Amino acid sequence: MSILEVKNLSVQYHTGNGEKQVLDRVSFFVEKGEIAGIVGESGSGKSTAVLAVTGLLEKSACVLSEKIDVCGKPAKPGRDIAVIFQDSLNSLNPSVKIGRQLVETIRIHRKCTGKEAKERAEELLDLTGFHNPKLRMRQYPFELSGGMRQRAAIAVALACEPRVIIADEPTTALDAAVQVQILHLLKRVVKETKASLLLVSHDMGVIAALCSRVYVMKSGRIIEHGTAEQIFYEPVQEYTKKLLKDTKGTNYFPADAAEEPPLLKLEHVTKMFGTKEGIRDISLEIRTGEVYALAGESGSGKTTLARVLTGILTPDQGKIRYRGELMYTGNGKKTEVGKNVWRGKIQMVFQDSYGSLNPCMTTGQALDEALRMKEKGRKAAAGERRKKVEEVLCLTGLSPRDADRYPYELSGGERQRIGIARALIMEPELLICDEAFSALDVSTRKQMMELLLDIQKTRKIACLFISHDLSLIRQVSRRICILCRGSLAETGETKDVCTNPWHPYTKMLLQSDLPPEPLKARKITPVFVEENERKADREKACPFVGSCGYALECCHEKRPETFRFGTRETACFLYSEEQTGKRADGYRMTSQI
Repeated sequence: MSILEVKNLSVQYHTGNGEKQVLDRVSFFVEKGEIAGIVGESGSGKSTAVLAVTGLLEKSACVLSEKIDVCGKPAKPGRDIAVIFQDSLNSLNPSVKIGRQLVETIRIHRKCTGKEAKERAEELLDLTGFHNPKLRMRQYPFELSGGMRQRAAIAVALACEPRVIIADEPTTALDAAVQVQILHLLKRVVKETKASLLLVSHDMGVIAALCSRVYVMKSGRIIEHGTAEQIFYEPVQEYTKKLLKDTKGTNYFPADAAEEPPLLKLEHVTKMFGTKEGIRDISLEIRTGEVYALAGESGSGKTTLARVLTGILTPDQGKIRYRGELMYTGNGKKTEVGKNVWRGKIQMVFQDSYGSLNPCMTTGQALDEALRMKEKGRKAAAGERRKKVEEVLCLTGLSPRDADRYPYELSGGERQRIGIARALIMEPELLICDEAFSALDVSTRKQMMELLLDIQKTRKIACLFISHDLSLIRQVSRRICILCRGSLAETGETKDVCTNPWHPYTKMLLQSDLPPEPLKARKITPVFVEENERKADREKACPFVGSCGYALECCHEKRPETFRFGTRETACFLYSEEQTGKRADGYRMTSQI
């Protein structure tokens, strides 16, 4: 029996240039207790279909359909259908505590007292995986991690008591480990509430892990549909085959290159916020012209480290050297070397391409502003600056005409190209890409990655590539550093680390990667931190001890130091002679997990 049935849905937008067809006779259905999926690239019409079904499209849209029914009757958005959006922070009220948001939603949809609504809210938080619902009820959204906020958004959706839940890119901005947790949570919610779920995503691995039936969308049309096994193992359309090929990628690792001198070197760098958040005792070096990867879950300290390197944050302890010269004095003030470096030698490409651009400035104005900052003290003619702006636009695959466009007129991929162009116009020696491609679909991500690597090689720019996606990292970097909750877990050659992990945390990250194959993706299980673990001094214990299946007695009592073997470093007691015994001369260390 079909719970949700959509037939011949078409959407047009009234624009100044006439009518724009966005959806063209789209039809799909979701059966009772089923998880169905819609997959396609950005701009294919997936989100428009979701907004049309839920009645949330803007007034300039003309929506036509033969039917949008729930249980055989016209759908009532807000009552029959609940939506879980991609950005959980924007879908929750930042000024209202989680408990109040849940209680208000519950009382709108059922007749009950405040006490009953509060009890129901705690039940929903428990259902969505919160270990301490009473505490979370008293917290604001900004006090929760990305994964926790997405759980809270799911709880709010369930408070509507919907027959159908639509999840629109619910895990796109989450790291692999948290993504697996959220997907298993959605599966559990469907099983326990008997609701139906429509999962919308550009990620083929996510669709493979959860959906029993799949619709493939391209340019506003459903071009192929069938069971998950048919779509993933026997695709008919070339577009579907291309999506699968781009998702699988390759296990390409950059070839070894001549070892260059260090460009940037960190020595025992620490930057803490309170006693728990931040980075602790980080040492690494980035060589001239290389792509160095930094990986870890959300909250592992990747962005904090990037902000320290760009001068936004000042380290509490440790040294940072640029070409051998100190960038800070002992009291944390920038040296002249540091000031010169941060005037343009280190540039950053951000994850949120739209949020990093001024919506009131055209592309040309944004690049011109960056150029004037670089050439401060030197008066360059407007025509000369315009020429440089057009050159960098062409370098990043755009045209000079794009200089007159505003951010809202550009696609996600085009906006990310502008972010790269703005960084390159400063002529940097080190480019920091902080999750720059995580929100892009696989085809656009592949294009952007090839563009970045081509520019990096041509201009011999060093690149710190920050990502939680190890499948992407293994295609771009030769060396890698894994961060675990603010501490270094493992470093080494990317090929070695990704094919033969030494640290249990690295192994967990690799096992959380969802392949675009239903039979394999469905077998991947989540790893949770044990909140009821034995009482230990959390400041001195190993940061991964709550999730580690290899934990020793000492892991609960102190942090491991970093042990080095050749090009590999790992912070794990499994590699210490003190805990595992004396080794014979000439012993060659291998993975202990």
